[in-house]
Amino acid sequence: MEKSALDAILNRATVRSYLDKDVPDEVIEKLARAAQQAPFTGQMYAFIYTRDKEKKEILAKHLGRHLAQAPVFILFCMDFRKLEKFIAYKGRENKSGQVQMLFLGIQDVAYAAANMITAAEAMGLGTCFFGGAPMIAPLLTEMFKLPDRVYPVVGMSLGYPAVKPGPRPRIPTWCVLFKDEYHDLTEDEVAQALSVMDAGLIREGYYRNLGAKIPKPEAGEDTVDYDTYGWGEHISRKYARQAQSEILKQLLAEKGIVL
Repeated sequence: MEKSALDAILNRATVRSYLDKDVPDEVIEKLARAAQQAPFTGQMYAFIYTRDKEKKEILAKHLGRHLAQAPVFILFCMDFRKLEKFIAYKGRENKSGQVQMLFLGIQDVAYAAANMITAAEAMGLGTCFFGGAPMIAPLLTEMFKLPDRVYPVVGMSLGYPAVKPGPRPRIPTWCVLFKDEYHDLTEDEVAQALSVMDAGLIREGYYRNLGAKIPKPEAGEDTVDYDTYGWGEHISRKYARQAQSEILKQLLAEKGIVL
């Protein structure tokens, strides 16, 4: 590893531009082994990777246009099927409720995926997550032959960075780290935290460069341009417009995960 773990974590940033250089299988295997060392015993995950150009071009239309140019795409799946085979081998059956399984499965995948991107960063690689994977489960199921009880959680591009951005801003640590009890942010503290996030991303031209302005969820003229479109505006628009829970429940049910 070329960097310490702490350096890799603190300097990580999403990479969307990659060199025309392959990532060897042995490197991907090392990353998978690092992912497996994440906490928890259920290991309810599966990692499926591809270099297939046609598959990447199709996925780019649904997840992110730069994906087509990435050397490797990795799909992180929640894998109840494998766990239940281990349970059945011991003559038992899984009697855990589906909501409980969903929480534990997502935790398993998230910890493993976080380990993998930290290992990738330490080895000089770049990554980008695609959170829209759960909403295109039927496409991913067909493309990667996912059986029942295996559900896509997040996708990731992987490659050697052509451009390595610096770490992007986060809300101040005092907004998330509390001693002894939860602190409910005041309106002034919310404004202070947003000013930190907005200033850095607007100065960088982050959303402008991505062309990532979300349409205003309310009726009427949109008077916010990229000079004032920051993180606060982005997340407030994103979460004010989404109502996809019922769609997700249906997609999960189609894969044998009935909530």
